[in-house]
Amino acid sequence: MLLTIWRHGEAGLAPRDIDRELTDRGRSDVSAAAEAFSRWLTQAGHPRVTHLRYSPLIRTSQTADILQRALHPSCCVADEQLAPGAAVTSKIWLTTDAAHVVLVSHDPFVSRAIALWSDDGALPPLLPSGYATLDVLSLERGGATVLRHRPSPRGGSDE
Repeated sequence: MLLTIWRHGEAGLAPRDIDRELTDRGRSDVSAAAEAFSRWLTQAGHPRVTHLRYSPLIRTSQTADILQRALHPSCCVADEQLAPGAAVTSKIWLTTDAAHVVLVSHDPFVSRAIALWSDDGALPPLLPSGYATLDVLSLERGGATVLRHRPSPRGGSDE
């Protein structure tokens, strides 16, 4: 199974963290990254995204809307387990028979999950709109291989 972990796009300020919305730059970065990601999936012969799960906060919901329009998953659902403070130990994302799942969440969860599951603490953390795609055997330490690591929508490392 492929698992892509995506950090929400750049968010603006708000009196409460839960009310922060994507900025225009955040929307643009997510759109551009989603288009490049879709092209990469096709060119590399990887399965299309079948399931999209996202934190219910506004900025992640907006990111998921952009990804849904670009990637056309068959299932798109908000998931409380991806809200800030999410536990990296959760296995809920492997309960489906999906070929490719995208999780949209927040840092530090996204960067910690990638480092743990790939057993590679040297990877740079994901910036807003960054993502990594893992080939997952299990969600245990070292149970996944990084296929693509794009910590920034404007370039960066790539496995």
